[in-house]
Amino acid sequence: MSDSRDLPGTRRGGVQPLAVFCSDLGLPADFSARAGGEDDRRLAEAVEWMRVSRPPKQNFWPALCLALIAQCEATLAAAQQESDEDPFSNFPIESTSGSSGRIVNTLNFQVGGTKVTLRPQFNRALQVIRVDMRRDHPSAAAHATQAWTGYRPLIVKIFQMTAAARTRFAEYVWDKGVLQAPERRWAEQAERIVRPFEKVLADFSTQSAPPGGALFQALVFGYFRADSPNLTLESHQVNTGSSRVDMPGDVAGFRGGEVELAVEVKDHAISVDTVESVLVDFLEDLNEAPNTTAVVVADEVDDASRARLAESNVIALSRAELRERVAIWDLPKQQEALRGAIYYLSRIQKRTQLVEKLVGFLNEHEIASGILDQPILKVEGPDVGPTQSSDTSVSVRTVN
Repeated sequence: MSDSRDLPGTRRGGVQPLAVFCSDLGLPADFSARAGGEDDRRLAEAVEWMRVSRPPKQNFWPALCLALIAQCEATLAAAQQESDEDPFSNFPIESTSGSSGRIVNTLNFQVGGTKVTLRPQFNRALQVIRVDMRRDHPSAAAHATQAWTGYRPLIVKIFQMTAAARTRFAEYVWDKGVLQAPERRWAEQAERIVRPFEKVLADFSTQSAPPGGALFQALVFGYFRADSPNLTLESHQVNTGSSRVDMPGDVAGFRGGEVELAVEVKDHAISVDTVESVLVDFLEDLNEAPNTTAVVVADEVDDASRARLAESNVIALSRAELRERVAIWDLPKQQEALRGAIYYLSRIQKRTQLVEKLVGFLNEHEIASGILDQPILKVEGPDVGPTQSSDTSVSVRTVN
């Protein structure tokens, strides 16, 4: 029979009949088409045994019972029989492995030269129940198949049933053990919640407030503060030459006295025609720190500029690429980056209006939780102060 799950638009889980999965369970092609069997007394006895005599605390019984039915069908097919009154006498079970002599704990019937094993049948049933039907079910295949001895009376009754009665019993197990089990439901369409720093990089305008470049440099500072926690990060106010503050680049990361990271920030596009002219000082400074990880972060970077910078072992990152990297960050890391950006604006750039602009954006988009939860010192005026280290922790609230 064809597998309906291969057809377009078919689904997993839900209330689907046993007939859909007969081939996946290793059952004969005509299994679901068998009619009758309800009046077979062995069927009634098997159902009663399940109700009162089934071994307790064995939650793997649905897959095991379906596997035992499939094994019975395969054994009888190999023997060319419809049923058998005494399967354990007529179909000897394998007790030791012929190749190694080890004890075999699972149930393997031998029909002439054919061995019909239980474990593969259990694995098929487990796949159907857990994956295709998405039902809760233990996955301990080895333990379950070794527990067959507790089901020996049931196995005899399954072999004694008529073919139609075995179908009715399989439907009983399917209804009670599979359809009535809790279904693990997946979200049909999970809407991804944009994280705060990713949202800022995507939608926050950094080019609309003086001094130019300060807001973008704050975001870059926050990015590396969160991404490089093992470094001591330093920066300076925009429009202050790096040489004046003895720093390689706009943002620098130190490990002890050694420069490990040097970042130049440009809140505009860099093209191949301008790359050397706007970055000449930065590229020259790198000659004195050849082992430093050098990065240029710009609003946009074209491929030609990226290739030119790579010749000088400089990594080029655009604002869009920063956002792509940040998209995989966890929430605390994104919050830490924004706290770093506010630290830069308040303690390094010392511009209250820039702090208010970023804080206002966070509040407007309701992404300030975990960031704006403690007081911050309000800085008056655009005073130029000395270079500040990011070792000082920052605490923030909305500035009124």
